Amino acid sequence: MADNGSILVTGAAGQLGAVGRTVTGLLLDRGLPVRAMVRREDDRAAALRAAGAEVVVGDLLEPADVYPVVSGCRRVYFGMSVSSGWRRSPGKSGWTPWSTCPR
Repeated sequence: MADNGSILVTGAAGQLGAVGRTVTGLLLDRGLPVRAMVRREDDRAAALRAAGAEVVVGDLLEPADVYPVVSGCRRVYFGMSVSSGWRRSPGKSGWTPWSTCPR
């Protein structure tokens, strides 16, 4: 990843609500360097890359993923959705889908 003072946009693929994808597009339209964080490499990630974003794959719930993604960014737009189906619970990342949590 280049250390270019990019603006990081989380949730840039925009599966829920498309806020991250919209913010990414607006920033790119203004000629600003954007680092777009996505959870997986797919067609949406390819479209972001084709639009001019630096695409990085990572999980915001994994601290080891976060540091290299944020490093060198001058600003962060945090667009990760957190639904009522998730709650804090011991586990790999500390978050567990509600449906799998003990009642």
